[in-house]
Amino acid sequence: MNTFGQKLRATIFGASHGEYVGITIDGYPAGVAIDGSLIRKRLDQRRGMTAVTSKRREPDEYKIISGLFNGLTTGAPLTVLVSNRDVDSAPYRENYGIARPSHADYVYYHKYRGHADYRGGGTASGRMTVVLVILGALCEQLLAGKNIIVASRIKELGGVKDGEFDPKEEALRTLREEAFPAVSSEAREKMLEKIALTAAGGDSLGGIAETYALNLPIGLGEPFFDGVESLIARLVFSVPGVKGVEFGAGFALAGMTGSVANDEMSYENGRVAYHSNNAGGINGGLSNGAPLVFRTAFRPTPSISRPQKTVNFIEKTNVTTSVTGRHDTVIAIKGLHAVNALALYAIAELMAREGAF
Repeated sequence: MNTFGQKLRATIFGASHGEYVGITIDGYPAGVAIDGSLIRKRLDQRRGMTAVTSKRREPDEYKIISGLFNGLTTGAPLTVLVSNRDVDSAPYRENYGIARPSHADYVYYHKYRGHADYRGGGTASGRMTVVLVILGALCEQLLAGKNIIVASRIKELGGVKDGEFDPKEEALRTLREEAFPAVSSEAREKMLEKIALTAAGGDSLGGIAETYALNLPIGLGEPFFDGVESLIARLVFSVPGVKGVEFGAGFALAGMTGSVANDEMSYENGRVAYHSNNAGGINGGLSNGAPLVFRTAFRPTPSISRPQKTVNFIEKTNVTTSVTGRHDTVIAIKGLHAVNALALYAIAELMAREGAF
């Protein structure tokens, strides 16, 4: 399904090399003055630094075609289109049938019986994240009035680790405005050097994004299937290239004793404070008042120019291929902005269920 949500119901459509990609949001509150400058800023952040991102240069020009009247949302479904202008489908037509290793070509061919739009990866392309970023910007507007802040950083890239970080409001607001967010400028430079070196060798890199959300109301979330972790994880796994999500101390909790893993509590100035945050701000699927913290692991970009063994599933032969086209050496940088957007959407959806808007 391409649709998600109960109160803020989002449907995405289009494909990487189609005329448009787009999104329809049903349930967005009426009377909201859409902040076009915020949407533009978030789209520009996703497009990122030209030195380390794809040579595909999309202007990401968007148009709201329904749900807006006299500058305000009407409460009707809000539909946004984004043009695909800088496309080059020739390499995909020339190599049709050759399964790019770790891409969705082979499985999409089988699932859709050869009818899927394979150009540029079709609906499995990172291009689809452009509409997720628009969704996030629209939800960010709703949450700004609740003083909820969501931001991410590249915690690790190609084995280079960022510095320690204490997620306070001012620091998060600063982080949120960066296209390549990292706490340590030295670590960022080392990451950029690693990207350039890897790209020159025809290879790619993976990375880890760490995401934070502050000022969530205590008790946000629903039992079992729609807890905060459940909803965020389900959404984040829709981002192309994501292979792992962990909250708080995550898998490291398995190696701890309960006395170490438990987040002790006390009253400080009349409010509950946590002495640690191994739970990542969530207990029983509900927000507990501590910062929400989770990490997302991105695989290395599967599109690389090095020769690799694969198959031609049309001719049923074994072949060797190297991927041509315009691709990111690291998908974690663009992907991080999609993760931000979906965290904002998950929080807005859960708050909408409680009548917050």
